[in-house]
Amino acid sequence: MSDDFLNEGARELYEISPCGYFSTGLDGIFVLANQTFLDWTGYSLDDLIQRKSFQQLLTVPGRIFYETQYFTLLQMQGEVKEIAFDVVRKDGTVLPVLLNARQNIAHENALIHCALFDATDRRTYESQLLRARKELAEAVQNRTNELAREVAEHKAAQEHLHQLTSRLLNLRDDERRDLARNLHDSVGQLLAALSMNLSTVGTESQKLSPRAAEAVAENAELVSQISSEIRTISHLLHPPLLDEVGLPSALRWYVDGLAERAKIKITLELPSDLGRLSQPMELAIFRIVQECLTNIHRHSGSATARVTVLLQSASVCLEVADQGKGMPADAIAGVGLRGMRERLKQFGGELNVATGIAGTTVTATLPIKLALP
Repeated sequence: MSDDFLNEGARELYEISPCGYFSTGLDGIFVLANQTFLDWTGYSLDDLIQRKSFQQLLTVPGRIFYETQYFTLLQMQGEVKEIAFDVVRKDGTVLPVLLNARQNIAHENALIHCALFDATDRRTYESQLLRARKELAEAVQNRTNELAREVAEHKAAQEHLHQLTSRLLNLRDDERRDLARNLHDSVGQLLAALSMNLSTVGTESQKLSPRAAEAVAENAELVSQISSEIRTISHLLHPPLLDEVGLPSALRWYVDGLAERAKIKITLELPSDLGRLSQPMELAIFRIVQECLTNIHRHSGSATARVTVLLQSASVCLEVADQGKGMPADAIAGVGLRGMRERLKQFGGELNVATGIAGTTVTATLPIKLALP
């Protein structure tokens, strides 16, 4: 078929266009092609006209796509745009292109007019982009894996530190218990023997000079005070009431004693149905109360304090509050509160601190189910 459907002006533009142009019949057989297309493919016009179809210049996947999708879509719409094909040149190399096509059925012979754009740079860009995305995805995945390892290592280190801290707390409690027992059993007995001896000397005080008799009486009083102090220290190190009777009695004894020694008004509120908890949990609650009230006495400047124990359905809630000057930030992150938190972690508990110019409230919550045998 000739190119008589092109006028002179259109033909000149057709030939010098930087895009590849060609026309085929509905069967894909070439009827016309411009010089750009011929230069791109390496074919001459005689090689193509009435000799080859466009399908023959495509790779196998391109031919399959042409037959199954491209031609059907063109028939339905009459026009398609930016269809990607790989055109096989005469020398066997491949040219990636984008194709726009329009079906012209108004002509006496139905034709398909096609425009081709060289997609080599675009294909290279897309390939580079895909490679860059793949490399980025790999880098992100590698970094994610590294972060996961770091998080796991940090978590393992924290768990190891928690276990070590818990062990140290338990060892310290054991040492306090042993020291309290030794003070009571050894030093206490020695002081008791000394008191008995001084009592015996006191019965013979009439044989002594007035000054010597007065010294004996003073010594007896000093021994009595020392015995009382050592008994208090021993009980503070590890209250025997905690093991023998339970938490309520131990807390009452400690609160009453501290209120008297420190001249602080301390209110203790306990539930009437608070039974025995596990020994480690009772000790943890006692130590937290002890630490909180010691902080109030030493640092808060508050003349009052309140200790409240609430028994809930699945937990024990402890609250220690004062009306002091509040806690500075370094105290909140200090050793005392860290120790409380470590004690609570052993039972799955939590510690919260609310502090301000109106005072400080420390709240500890311990799940009961973890404490019960």
